[in-house]
Amino acid sequence: MKKIDEFWLAAASLLYPPTEPARLISLKQISRRYEELFGRAPTPSLEQTIISWKQKYSDRTRPSQGGSPKRYLFRTDDGSTPSSHGRFRLYMTSDSTHDGRGKNGATCPEMEKIPKRYHYLVKWYLKHYRNSSHDPAAETESLEAAADSAQAEIKRSAVSATEKARLIKARHGQGIFRKRVLRVESACRLTGITDIRFLVASHIKPWAISSNDERLDGHNGLLLAPHVDRLFDRGFITFNQEGGVIVSLDAKEVWQQWGLVLAMPVPLTVRQEDYMCYHRDYIFRGRN
Repeated sequence: MKKIDEFWLAAASLLYPPTEPARLISLKQISRRYEELFGRAPTPSLEQTIISWKQKYSDRTRPSQGGSPKRYLFRTDDGSTPSSHGRFRLYMTSDSTHDGRGKNGATCPEMEKIPKRYHYLVKWYLKHYRNSSHDPAAETESLEAAADSAQAEIKRSAVSATEKARLIKARHGQGIFRKRVLRVESACRLTGITDIRFLVASHIKPWAISSNDERLDGHNGLLLAPHVDRLFDRGFITFNQEGGVIVSLDAKEVWQQWGLVLAMPVPLTVRQEDYMCYHRDYIFRGRN
Protein backbone atom coordinates (compact mmCIF):
# COMPACT_ATOMS: atom_id res chain seq x y z
CA MET A 1 0.00 0.00 0.00
CA LYS A 2 1.30 3.45 -0.90
CA LYS A 3 2.14 5.77 1.96
CA ILE A 4 -0.04 8.51 0.51
CA ASP A 5 -3.01 6.12 0.66
CA GLU A 6 -2.14 5.33 4.28
CA PHE A 7 -2.24 9.06 4.99
CA TRP A 8 -5.72 9.33 3.49
CA LEU A 9 -6.89 6.35 5.58
CA ALA A 10 -5.56 8.00 8.74
CA ALA A 11 -7.48 11.20 7.95
CA ALA A 12 -10.65 9.36 6.92
CA SER A 13 -10.66 7.24 10.09
CA LEU A 14 -10.69 10.46 12.13
CA LEU A 15 -13.59 11.99 10.21
CA TYR A 16 -16.04 9.13 9.69
CA PRO A 17 -19.01 8.82 10.08
CA PRO A 18 -20.34 12.44 10.28
CA THR A 19 -20.27 14.36 7.00
CA GLU A 20 -20.35 17.98 8.18
CA PRO A 21 -17.79 20.03 6.20
CA ALA A 22 -17.14 22.14 9.31
CA ARG A 23 -15.61 19.14 11.06
CA LEU A 24 -11.87 19.66 10.63
CA ILE A 25 -8.73 17.92 11.83
CA SER A 26 -5.16 19.08 12.29
CA LEU A 27 -2.01 17.72 10.70
CA LYS A 28 -0.87 16.67 14.18
CA GLN A 29 -4.03 14.60 14.65
CA ILE A 30 -3.60 12.93 11.27
CA SER A 31 0.06 12.15 11.96
CA ARG A 32 -0.74 10.67 15.37
CA ARG A 33 -3.51 8.52 13.89
CA TYR A 34 -1.15 7.43 11.10
CA GLU A 35 1.33 6.22 13.68
CA GLU A 36 -1.41 4.36 15.60
CA LEU A 37 -2.58 2.57 12.46
CA PHE A 38 0.73 1.78 10.79
CA GLY A 39 3.25 1.68 13.62
CA ARG A 40 5.47 4.48 12.32
CA ALA A 41 5.35 8.23 11.97
CA PRO A 42 4.73 9.77 8.56
CA THR A 43 7.83 11.31 7.04
CA PRO A 44 7.99 15.07 6.52
CA SER A 45 8.31 14.42 2.79
CA LEU A 46 5.01 12.51 2.81
CA GLU A 47 3.22 15.35 4.57
CA GLN A 48 4.74 17.81 2.11
CA THR A 49 3.65 15.66 -0.83
CA ILE A 50 0.04 16.09 0.22
CA ILE A 51 0.00 19.71 1.41
CA SER A 52 2.75 21.20 -0.80
CA TRP A 53 0.06 23.24 -2.51
CA LYS A 54 -0.54 25.27 0.62
CA GLN A 55 1.12 28.38 -0.84
CA LYS A 56 -1.10 28.40 -3.90
CA TYR A 57 -3.67 30.62 -2.24
CA SER A 58 -1.33 33.60 -1.87
CA ASP A 59 -1.49 34.28 -5.60
CA ARG A 60 -4.30 32.48 -7.39
CA THR A 61 -2.92 33.50 -10.78
CA ARG A 62 0.33 31.67 -10.10
CA PRO A 63 -0.55 28.48 -8.21
CA SER A 64 2.47 26.66 -6.88
CA GLN A 65 3.24 23.31 -8.43
CA GLY A 66 4.67 20.13 -6.98
CA GLY A 67 3.40 17.42 -4.69
CA SER A 68 0.87 14.78 -5.59
CA PRO A 69 -1.92 15.50 -8.10
CA LYS A 70 -4.28 13.55 -5.83
CA ARG A 71 -6.86 15.65 -4.03
CA TYR A 72 -6.75 13.83 -0.71
CA LEU A 73 -6.91 16.73 1.76
CA PHE A 74 -8.81 20.02 1.60
CA ARG A 75 -7.37 22.80 3.75
CA THR A 76 -9.77 25.39 5.12
CA ASP A 77 -10.58 27.65 8.08
CA ASP A 78 -14.37 27.56 7.88
CA GLY A 79 -15.12 24.24 6.21
CA SER A 80 -15.68 25.59 2.70
CA THR A 81 -13.19 28.35 1.80
CA PRO A 82 -9.67 27.19 0.91
CA SER A 83 -6.96 28.48 3.22
CA SER A 84 -3.18 28.15 3.35
CA HIS A 85 -3.16 27.99 7.16
CA GLY A 86 -6.36 26.12 8.02
CA ARG A 87 -6.98 22.59 9.16
CA PHE A 88 -8.06 19.69 7.04
CA ARG A 89 -10.92 17.56 5.84
CA LEU A 90 -11.44 15.26 2.85
CA TYR A 91 -12.49 16.58 -0.54
CA MET A 92 -16.17 16.96 -1.40
CA THR A 93 -17.81 17.30 -4.81
CA SER A 94 -18.92 20.81 -3.84
CA ASP A 95 -15.30 21.99 -3.57
CA SER A 96 -14.13 24.29 -6.36
CA THR A 97 -11.24 23.31 -8.59
CA HIS A 98 -8.89 25.85 -7.06
CA ASP A 99 -5.83 23.65 -6.85
CA GLY A 100 -3.98 24.81 -9.89
CA ARG A 101 -2.85 22.97 -12.97
CA GLY A 102 -2.24 19.29 -12.40
CA LYS A 103 -3.99 19.05 -9.02
CA ASN A 104 -6.94 17.15 -10.41
CA GLY A 105 -6.35 13.57 -9.41
CA ALA A 106 -8.30 11.05 -7.37
CA THR A 107 -9.89 12.08 -4.07
CA CYS A 108 -9.56 8.67 -2.37
CA PRO A 109 -7.56 5.44 -2.74
CA GLU A 110 -8.67 2.60 -4.99
CA MET A 111 -10.13 -0.20 -2.87
CA GLU A 112 -8.15 -2.93 -4.63
CA LYS A 113 -4.96 -1.19 -3.54
CA ILE A 114 -5.71 -1.07 0.20
CA PRO A 115 -6.37 -3.86 2.75
CA LYS A 116 -9.96 -5.08 2.99
CA ARG A 117 -10.24 -3.94 6.60
CA TYR A 118 -10.21 -0.33 5.33
CA HIS A 119 -12.72 -0.76 2.52
CA TYR A 120 -15.54 0.58 4.69
CA LEU A 121 -13.81 3.97 4.80
CA VAL A 122 -13.70 4.29 1.02
CA LYS A 123 -17.33 3.11 0.74
CA TRP A 124 -18.39 5.64 3.37
CA TYR A 125 -16.50 8.40 1.61
CA LEU A 126 -17.93 7.63 -1.83
CA LYS A 127 -21.50 7.10 -0.63
CA HIS A 128 -21.88 9.70 2.10
CA TYR A 129 -18.99 12.09 2.67
CA ARG A 130 -18.02 13.06 -0.86
CA ASN A 131 -21.46 14.43 -1.64
CA SER A 132 -21.70 16.25 1.71
CA SER A 133 -25.15 14.95 2.58
CA HIS A 134 -25.55 14.64 6.35
CA ASP A 135 -28.03 11.90 7.06
CA PRO A 136 -28.31 10.29 10.51
CA ALA A 137 -29.42 7.01 8.92
CA ALA A 138 -26.35 7.03 6.69
CA GLU A 139 -24.17 7.73 9.74
CA THR A 140 -25.59 4.68 11.51
CA GLU A 141 -25.03 2.61 8.38
CA SER A 142 -21.39 3.70 8.25
CA LEU A 143 -20.81 2.80 11.89
CA GLU A 144 -22.33 -0.63 11.39
CA ALA A 145 -20.26 -1.17 8.24
CA ALA A 146 -17.07 -0.44 10.17
CA ALA A 147 -18.02 -2.86 12.95
CA ASP A 148 -19.11 -5.51 10.43
CA SER A 149 -15.76 -5.21 8.69
CA ALA A 150 -13.88 -5.59 11.99
CA GLN A 151 -16.02 -8.58 12.96
CA ALA A 152 -15.36 -10.28 9.61
CA GLU A 153 -11.65 -9.77 10.16
CA ILE A 154 -11.90 -11.41 13.59
CA LYS A 155 -13.67 -14.42 12.07
CA ARG A 156 -10.88 -14.80 9.51
CA SER A 157 -8.14 -14.46 12.11
CA ALA A 158 -6.14 -17.26 13.72
CA VAL A 159 -7.40 -16.66 17.28
CA SER A 160 -9.28 -19.49 18.99
CA ALA A 161 -13.01 -19.99 18.56
CA THR A 162 -13.51 -19.10 22.24
CA GLU A 163 -11.63 -15.84 21.84
CA LYS A 164 -13.58 -15.00 18.68
CA ALA A 165 -16.85 -15.48 20.56
CA ARG A 166 -15.63 -13.22 23.39
CA LEU A 167 -14.61 -10.49 20.98
CA ILE A 168 -17.87 -10.58 19.04
CA LYS A 169 -19.96 -10.50 22.24
CA ALA A 170 -17.91 -7.50 23.37
CA ARG A 171 -19.09 -5.63 20.27
CA HIS A 172 -22.55 -5.55 21.84
CA GLY A 173 -21.33 -4.87 25.39
CA GLN A 174 -21.85 -8.46 26.48
CA GLY A 175 -19.85 -11.35 27.88
CA ILE A 176 -16.48 -10.96 29.54
CA PHE A 177 -16.22 -7.30 28.52
CA ARG A 178 -19.38 -6.43 30.46
CA LYS A 179 -18.15 -8.38 33.49
CA ARG A 180 -14.86 -6.52 33.43
CA VAL A 181 -16.58 -3.12 33.08
CA LEU A 182 -18.68 -3.98 36.16
CA ARG A 183 -15.45 -4.32 38.13
CA VAL A 184 -14.57 -0.73 37.28
CA GLU A 185 -17.96 1.02 37.07
CA SER A 186 -20.95 0.74 39.42
CA ALA A 187 -23.46 3.25 38.02
CA CYS A 188 -24.38 5.40 35.04
CA ARG A 189 -22.21 8.50 35.23
CA LEU A 190 -25.07 10.78 34.21
CA THR A 191 -28.26 9.33 35.64
CA GLY A 192 -26.77 7.67 38.70
CA ILE A 193 -28.75 4.46 38.01
CA THR A 194 -27.12 1.45 39.69
CA ASP A 195 -29.48 -1.34 38.58
CA ILE A 196 -27.30 -3.10 35.99
CA ARG A 197 -30.38 -4.53 34.24
CA PHE A 198 -30.94 -1.07 32.78
CA LEU A 199 -27.35 -0.18 31.94
CA VAL A 200 -25.24 -0.68 28.83
CA ALA A 201 -21.55 -1.55 28.89
CA SER A 202 -20.24 0.97 26.36
CA HIS A 203 -16.76 1.07 24.83
CA ILE A 204 -14.89 4.35 25.27
CA LYS A 205 -12.60 3.78 22.29
CA PRO A 206 -14.97 2.31 19.69
CA TRP A 207 -14.95 -1.47 19.37
CA ALA A 208 -14.51 -1.30 15.59
CA ILE A 209 -11.14 0.45 15.79
CA SER A 210 -9.81 -1.08 19.01
CA SER A 211 -7.25 -3.87 19.22
CA ASN A 212 -8.47 -7.24 20.48
CA ASP A 213 -7.01 -6.54 23.93
CA GLU A 214 -8.72 -3.15 24.03
CA ARG A 215 -12.04 -4.70 23.02
CA LEU A 216 -12.04 -6.82 26.17
CA ASP A 217 -10.46 -4.32 28.57
CA GLY A 218 -12.91 -3.29 31.28
CA HIS A 219 -11.15 0.06 31.60
CA ASN A 220 -12.18 0.75 28.01
CA GLY A 221 -15.78 0.90 29.15
CA LEU A 222 -18.46 2.85 30.97
CA LEU A 223 -21.82 1.80 32.37
CA LEU A 224 -24.44 4.07 30.83
CA ALA A 225 -28.21 4.29 30.53
CA PRO A 226 -29.22 3.49 26.92
CA HIS A 227 -30.06 7.07 25.93
CA VAL A 228 -26.82 8.31 27.49
CA ASP A 229 -24.92 5.56 25.68
CA ARG A 230 -26.37 6.88 22.41
CA LEU A 231 -25.02 10.36 23.11
CA PHE A 232 -21.60 9.05 24.15
CA ASP A 233 -21.25 6.48 21.37
CA ARG A 234 -21.99 9.08 18.68
CA GLY A 235 -19.68 11.69 20.18
CA PHE A 236 -22.31 14.16 21.40
CA ILE A 237 -20.88 14.01 24.93
CA THR A 238 -17.57 13.05 26.47
CA PHE A 239 -15.94 13.17 29.91
CA ASN A 240 -12.89 14.86 31.39
CA GLN A 241 -10.42 13.18 33.71
CA GLU A 242 -12.32 14.33 36.80
CA GLY A 243 -15.51 12.68 35.52
CA GLY A 244 -17.17 15.90 34.43
CA VAL A 245 -19.33 15.74 31.31
CA ILE A 246 -18.70 17.85 28.20
CA VAL A 247 -21.70 18.39 25.90
CA SER A 248 -21.40 19.30 22.22
CA LEU A 249 -23.43 22.20 20.89
CA ASP A 250 -25.35 19.78 18.65
CA ALA A 251 -26.72 17.99 21.71
CA LYS A 252 -27.60 20.96 23.94
CA GLU A 253 -31.28 20.88 22.99
CA VAL A 254 -31.80 17.16 23.48
CA TRP A 255 -29.76 17.37 26.70
CA GLN A 256 -32.26 19.88 28.06
CA GLN A 257 -35.31 18.04 26.72
CA TRP A 258 -34.19 14.82 28.38
CA GLY A 259 -33.59 16.72 31.62
CA LEU A 260 -30.09 15.31 31.99
CA VAL A 261 -28.11 16.43 34.99
CA LEU A 262 -24.64 15.17 35.85
CA ALA A 263 -24.60 12.92 38.89
CA MET A 264 -21.74 13.31 41.36
CA PRO A 265 -18.59 13.27 39.16
CA VAL A 266 -16.42 10.19 39.64
CA PRO A 267 -12.83 10.57 38.42
CA LEU A 268 -11.74 8.20 35.68
CA THR A 269 -9.12 5.58 36.39
CA VAL A 270 -5.71 6.16 34.83
CA ARG A 271 -6.40 3.54 32.17
CA GLN A 272 -9.88 4.89 31.50
CA GLU A 273 -8.38 8.32 30.96
CA ASP A 274 -6.03 6.91 28.32
CA TYR A 275 -9.05 5.70 26.36
CA MET A 276 -11.04 8.85 27.06
CA CYS A 277 -8.25 10.98 25.63
CA TYR A 278 -8.88 9.15 22.36
CA HIS A 279 -12.63 9.74 22.67
CA ARG A 280 -12.16 13.47 23.32
CA ASP A 281 -9.67 13.86 20.46
CA TYR A 282 -11.33 11.73 17.78
CA ILE A 283 -14.96 10.91 18.64
CA PHE A 284 -16.33 13.96 20.44
CA ARG A 285 -18.01 16.37 18.02
CA GLY A 286 -17.37 19.46 20.08
CA ARG A 287 -13.64 19.63 19.52
CA ASN A 288 -12.28 22.72 17.81
